[in-house]
Amino acid sequence: LRPTLTAAIARACNDVLGADQGPLEVVWTVIPIGFGFRAGQPSSTSLVRGQIPDGCASETRGRLLTSIGDAWCQITDATPEELMVSARDWSWSG
Repeated sequence: LRPTLTAAIARACNDVLGADQGPLEVVWTVIPIGFGFRAGQPSSTSLVRGQIPDGCASETRGRLLTSIGDAWCQITDATPEELMVSARDWSWSG
């Protein structure tokens, strides 16, 4: 599953940002069952975080996040309510 998801993320980045966007690295963090909760209940939520080149238009960021989210849900059968996708600017240090 991870190689399929990694390929889908890379494809979304290339489609939206272009092949010259820079290196793409996908790092997986596994949260053991019973260690993640939402509203006091065990959570099945996935979080996809990334960085985007500084100065990208909101429309571009939105297309990227939507593309990644749509692919993730299609591949995993997750619902949009079980996924959070975000991308911060490269230079943001917060």
